[in-house]
Amino acid sequence: MPRSRIVTVNGKTLKIEEKRIGELEALAEKVGASFGGALAANTVGDLSGTVKAVLYEKIPEIIPELTSDDIKNAYPSEIEALVEAFVDVNFTGVRQLLGQAMPLLQAGLTQKR
Repeated sequence: MPRSRIVTVNGKTLKIEEKRIGELEALAEKVGASFGGALAANTVGDLSGTVKAVLYEKIPEIIPELTSDDIKNAYPSEIEALVEAFVDVNFTGVRQLLGQAMPLLQAGLTQKR
């Protein structure tokens, strides 16, 4: 059964559900270019434009129940909770696995020295 969390953004109650691997890959392709723009930004204006594009365009693509107006009228804490819920339901397993693997990797690196 997929994981899910309930969050509220601009008065809308949303159920954030775990996505399938293929869905996450497609989202990564859509959203990845926007984050690449943030890394390549040379000015505050460039960065501001990229952040606005992610907020007003990409979040509604990922969460179709939200509009750019919902994002514009949301509290920053609501956007934070939305992103946290998305990461939690989709990547908690990966984080736990990496957390368990890190001591093994560190031990292996220490032994090689």
